[in-house]
Amino acid sequence: MSTQPIERTLPISDSELRDLLLEYRRENWKGIQPPDVQERIVEDLIKGDAEDPLRQVAPFIDLSRASRILDLGSGVGSFVVACRNRGLAAFGVEPDRIGQGAKLNAIQIARRRLSSPVFASAVGESLPFPDACFDLVVMNQVVEHVYDQQQVILEAARVVREGGVVYAACPNYLRFYEPHYKIFWLPLMPKSLGRWYLRLRGRSPAMLNQLTYTTNRRLKRLLSAVGPGYTVLDIHREQFLRKRASNSFAAGSTRLVCRLTNLPLIGRIVLWGVLRYASIAEGGCAMVLIRRQKGTAEC
Repeated sequence: MSTQPIERTLPISDSELRDLLLEYRRENWKGIQPPDVQERIVEDLIKGDAEDPLRQVAPFIDLSRASRILDLGSGVGSFVVACRNRGLAAFGVEPDRIGQGAKLNAIQIARRRLSSPVFASAVGESLPFPDACFDLVVMNQVVEHVYDQQQVILEAARVVREGGVVYAACPNYLRFYEPHYKIFWLPLMPKSLGRWYLRLRGRSPAMLNQLTYTTNRRLKRLLSAVGPGYTVLDIHREQFLRKRASNSFAAGSTRLVCRLTNLPLIGRIVLWGVLRYASIAEGGCAMVLIRRQKGTAEC
């Protein structure tokens, strides 16, 4: 984390932000995504939306204006800005691996979006915060990019308070799609073949070289390795079980499957099969690590 003081300035306008984001995407995502895709992503980044991560963790933690939130891998700061607009005390950490050596990086853009110095330039493997000082740590589409997945998760677990939550979401690489390049992809395609395939399609393999293929099973294993005092829950699994218990599925086919899971003798086998299939076939992984240990620290 830089020790140089950060000058407070007024947040930039949406027009200025759009120009910066377009320049950033052209520099750092060239050959990874087509220009029209990048333009759509820029508009989404400007709008900024904290709704999905906050909705996902709502059953597991009650957040208030007194809560402290860390966005680990905050990028250009959209989630932090959206949280701040809701009155939540959110902070961001971003090393910006893609932008190393470029004229413009994500942390520079993020810092110009807010007048308060809430963004730290640091890596997830070594967070510049004391133990137990955040109520929620968000890792949204981040864990597949980091150098040492286990160490980053250990650090996230270290800085979350008793009763706090670490939220981790990432692509499931057992599906036939690569979400960064937004193209068809073989599940767990060997990277040597992937690089050849990308060049054949006129794409740069720069992003692929930074990725670690992650699946539901791998993510759960990484989170479970944190040790005693923490509970790991698969959000999609919990959502299915809640809807099954209340029989609140909207689709008729899903309601039929739900009824099959309640049949005597075969119901438990059907339920196991459904949950197993979902963990393989669903597009993304989403899990929470809940800290149950005692002891907090002042930040």
